Amino acid sequence: MIQGPQRTLLEQLASYVAVDADTLEVDYITSLPITPHDVTSNPRFVHDQLADTNNKEMVEQVVKELKDAPWEEIYAVITSKFGARVIPHISGRVLAQVLPSQSYDTDAMVKQARTYVKCWNAEGIPTERTCVKIPMTEEGAAAAAILSKEGIFTLGTCLFSIPQAIAASQAGMHAVSMYWNEPLAGSDATLWPDVADPATEHPMAARHYRIRKIYDRLKQETGKRQPQIKTASFISVRECLAMVELGADHITIGRLVLEDLCMGWGLPKFQPGLWKVPVSEQLSKSGFEWEAWAAHDTAETAKRMAAVAETDPMSSIVDKDWLIASAKIDYLAPGVLSKFNEDDPITRDRLKCGLARFSVFEGKSKTYIEEVRAGLA
Repeated sequence: MIQGPQRTLLEQLASYVAVDADTLEVDYITSLPITPHDVTSNPRFVHDQLADTNNKEMVEQVVKELKDAPWEEIYAVITSKFGARVIPHISGRVLAQVLPSQSYDTDAMVKQARTYVKCWNAEGIPTERTCVKIPMTEEGAAAAAILSKEGIFTLGTCLFSIPQAIAASQAGMHAVSMYWNEPLAGSDATLWPDVADPATEHPMAARHYRIRKIYDRLKQETGKRQPQIKTASFISVRECLAMVELGADHITIGRLVLEDLCMGWGLPKFQPGLWKVPVSEQLSKSGFEWEAWAAHDTAETAKRMAAVAETDPMSSIVDKDWLIASAKIDYLAPGVLSKFNEDDPITRDRLKCGLARFSVFEGKSKTYIEEVRAGLA
């Protein structure tokens, strides 16, 4: 019997969970052995494209046409054009994030989201193939509730906790994006949990699986659709594979990890200390081995995940009633989500850190656009 070529690990993974590409690089997207479902972005990726010399002519043309418009509107138009480039090469949606400086201003986020949708529509992208990323502050949840009623799809980003996830559900958001690793783990190896079995050993596993179970319960009890869980912020291939057990609907994967997933048919055997070392470099190192990967069967997964959900290692609170009690709170009521975000050190510190990092690129984009405008005057 003649067998076909072995599938890459990315292709195997995509048969269990939808894969979203966390990049705006069209040539790379089209080179993948799968068609990504969604393509997301953030202020860093937009700025990288904005300042790319290959896009200089397009950027100058937009600035010239909108010379008297606020810089935020110019930014939205340019962002929508990046989306128009990738939409033919994916099966789902393009996503863009509201500006970090707006994260505690409901009206500003609503305005920016409406502008994004208007610009996408002008590029021929229908609203049902778009989604606006909104940080899960109290003001962000309020903005999402307004936008959901208008038929604008939103995703809750900078999400680290169950209260944020339930607030997203109550606001009618299309999806949530849990940060699997903390924002600084990509630049500081000491902050990354270097574990062999992320599904059971990573400190975020309990929160992730609890959100999965809460959403399942809310759907059963209310009959209402719950947000898609679109987990992001991965550093290793093993973390992506763990999402099958932990119940992610989508996984948002950046270029470096996508490349690792495409390097072979198997999973590199675990060796500690390989923070961000590409698989292409590991291949020639002593002790490198491939091992087969397969999703755990249903019975084994249920047993493993029941143990994971028992305790949240990142919280000092032992909450045996988390599945029931947490969903009884109105997180959209004034002051409620802000208090939960502030009282949980993990959420408080990582939310602040994530927004601060994105703010740097917002500032760079604003400066760049204003410099282009001044040069064309």
